[in-house]
Amino acid sequence: MPNDRYGELLRNPKIASELCDLEDWLNKYGEQLIAYEPSRIVTRTAWVARIALDEAYKAFPGEEQQVRDFVAEVLKEKLQQLNVPVGAVTSGDLHGTRQDVVEVLRRIFPNLAQTERPSLPVILRQEERGPPQPALLQPQPPARNYLSKYIYAWVATLLASAILILLLTRALK
Repeated sequence: MPNDRYGELLRNPKIASELCDLEDWLNKYGEQLIAYEPSRIVTRTAWVARIALDEAYKAFPGEEQQVRDFVAEVLKEKLQQLNVPVGAVTSGDLHGTRQDVVEVLRRIFPNLAQTERPSLPVILRQEERGPPQPALLQPQPPARNYLSKYIYAWVATLLASAILILLLTRALK
């Protein structure tokens, strides 16, 4: 384990709880995340790093750089123990993330780059064009009301009955 002096941080309840939650989460979803959504691993690791840094800054004031080194090393070891290929994680959403957390993340994930987002001018140009046009649908034949055939049959039966009654009453006279 890195630097024994800072090892007491790992016994801090908040940090220990976050590391345990990270481990449980990766054990449950790790394979899926590594294959399809590695940027979520970056986001979750950023959360744990932020909590660890906040607690470490309180415990070791004035030693911010050494604390960042320690947190980065601990998290990198933990992820590697959980079979996360830290070198294979290449993108994550870093917008709004504190600079010290970004520094730790870049040490953990050496190939990390910001997930691309469209710029404001691109978004405005797309809005000027209007919403995308739906594909033209082929005209469908009108839906038939199958109830009408029963009504026609009923009316025809009534007419036939009326004609028969009329004919029979004439024949009996």
